[in-house]
Amino acid sequence: MYIHLINDEKFLMPFMRRANEVTQQHLYIVFGPVAPYRHVSGEQVIHASEWDRYAREHGVVATRIYIHLLTFQKIKWVRLHGGTLPVYWMFYGNDLYELLQAFKGFSLYERADRPKGGLANVKGKSLKIRLERYLKLAAYQRHFAPFVRERINYWCFWNTGDFELLVQKYGFAGTMLPFQYGAFNPEDVEQVQRWVREGGRPTPGKLLLNHSGSQSGNHAHILGLLKSAFEEGGTSPSFEVVAPLSYGDPEQIERIAHLGPQWLGEAFHPLMDYLDRTAYFDLICTSSIAVFGHRRQEAGNTLFIAMMSGT
Repeated sequence: MYIHLINDEKFLMPFMRRANEVTQQHLYIVFGPVAPYRHVSGEQVIHASEWDRYAREHGVVATRIYIHLLTFQKIKWVRLHGGTLPVYWMFYGNDLYELLQAFKGFSLYERADRPKGGLANVKGKSLKIRLERYLKLAAYQRHFAPFVRERINYWCFWNTGDFELLVQKYGFAGTMLPFQYGAFNPEDVEQVQRWVREGGRPTPGKLLLNHSGSQSGNHAHILGLLKSAFEEGGTSPSFEVVAPLSYGDPEQIERIAHLGPQWLGEAFHPLMDYLDRTAYFDLICTSSIAVFGHRRQEAGNTLFIAMMSGT
């Protein structure tokens, strides 16, 4: 039996369906709130609190463990129930980067976008909240670091840059396995391929700036560079910079929505309303240039779609 330690995430059901096409010997153990779940369902899904009873009644014989998003609760579970089974870490991103920022001198932010105040490398709206978060992270890292070095056998993701950080900063000695959840639908790929086959072309002068209002997009840094480039090159306001800001960090969204017009004038177009998938893909495909300011993996599917369309 393949044991999956998961949270109630919306992109897991497509993964679970594809996994069943390979073998149906999967059991998904949910951490966090108990059922009813918002996103995952099925006979193969139980809550972590049900494990002992379920394993005893069904005679579960586990052969490997998949951790989807590494957390302290899942580390404790593996230590208690995992024995010497091989462990696969299905990497998310934030299960590494918050620790890199707090303890390994890694900054996600350029100067113009860097949070202000004490302990700025830790999440939180006030110094008190950041200090509490820092102490919790410090306690967690005492478990995280040895677990990653000694217990994780396979790190599963598509971006080798993240793997290099894991090896460099935490001494990971396991193997990287190329992996992608594939949150997109096959119909999405076909939509972009059809757009290309039918002669679709990017719009000259249309620049896509990031995919959301997340602070890690370093919007202000990029806007400053664009401002300088436009001033030096004498670019007319007809050059269009489109910034999707319908979700992300509220404070960052508000700041960039005001900063963009100040620096770029009519060339800046913030998208404050949510776009459905068709409209969003059309935005990507018709952008001649896309600029992403992340110093971490983010917006993977947006990147893939942009490359497919020739952006």
